Amino acid sequence: MKNYTEYTVKISSEPSYYGNECTQQGADRIFENLGSLIQSEFPGIQIESYFAGHGSSQTNGPDESVVEEINLWIENNWTAAL
Repeated sequence: MKNYTEYTVKISSEPSYYGNECTQQGADRIFENLGSLIQSEFPGIQIESYFAGHGSSQTNGPDESVVEEINLWIENNWTAAL
């Protein structure tokens, strides 16, 4: 099993990112759910919350092709966290 401990994903916890009607509790729930989904797919990955304007998740790590793989997976699966 591959280990992703050198990778970090920052996920927005800003309610407005998820829609006009999203509350802080809703954004926190989405953050937790999405973080769990990502960690189940990429064991060892670090999940961080950010609250800085509108924007999608931000992934960092030593191998750009793996970063792209993680970002594509998030793009295709994030709605499962809603």
